[in-house]
Amino acid sequence: MKTEAVPGVIFGECLVDDFGTAQCLGGAPFNVAQHLHALGVASVFVSRVGRDAAGQRILQRMQDWGMSTSAVPEDELLPTGRVQVVADAGQGHHFEILPHQAYDAICPPSGGTGSIPWLYHGSLAVREDGPSRATWRQLCARARWRFVDINLRDPWWDSEMLTEVIQDSSILKCNVEELRQIIRTCGLLPAPSLQEAMQTVARHFCAQAVLLTRGAAGAAYGDGTDFYEAKAIPTVIQDTVGAGDAFAAGWLWGFFCGDSMERCLLRAGDLAAAVCALSGALPDQPEFYRTIMEHWAKEN
Repeated sequence: MKTEAVPGVIFGECLVDDFGTAQCLGGAPFNVAQHLHALGVASVFVSRVGRDAAGQRILQRMQDWGMSTSAVPEDELLPTGRVQVVADAGQGHHFEILPHQAYDAICPPSGGTGSIPWLYHGSLAVREDGPSRATWRQLCARARWRFVDINLRDPWWDSEMLTEVIQDSSILKCNVEELRQIIRTCGLLPAPSLQEAMQTVARHFCAQAVLLTRGAAGAAYGDGTDFYEAKAIPTVIQDTVGAGDAFAAGWLWGFFCGDSMERCLLRAGDLAAAVCALSGALPDQPEFYRTIMEHWAKEN
């Protein structure tokens, strides 16, 4: 695997997905951070939790998995993030995202002023014009390469914020509906094909490439010159919560290994399919990742 002396940074929310009968740890950046750590990719997770039971649970999980908690301080006033997850017959799940959570007040990590080899972030943690957005801007200014995992949850985004988040990104990851929302919001002309739609968005925001998840239809990648598609990996689905985060982590793992784009999409689909076979967004045991890595090693 290609590695850097300085680890990358994963910025954004960590929270509890509240299913009513069960509470599972989540938040796209937190999920990606665990996946990449377990797969051997060095990074610093930058977030914030409340001084409460949910926050202690997140910090304990990180410690149990050998992840550094140095950039995840406790907030004295704001609670640890919580999202109420409601079953939805059309979309699988509906997410009721609560306002004013600890991840809205993320502060810059101490001791860092130099360049960052890569930065992963979403859009939810920069929803408020406050500390988290200011920290995100500082990290973006230091990052040499930026993976944007967009997460358009109404009412927590607007066109101005969307433009700032996506502009000049290295990789923009979104799903099909989010791609359509971006095109509508920015007043872009509808494209006759998926490839052209991705190219339109990339050109508009000066993004290097778009990475698209398509659910059961698979995934696609387009960088303005090349275009790749991949079928979804068959699996027995328990739920789809966290599938997109696993896809992002699998793609990043392949990319950092120097894999071909076809292989990166395959890695991403493998990890997403394996997470869909779980209940919740994250596996509880490291054996999950050992099985994935053994499978990938056999394919090389």
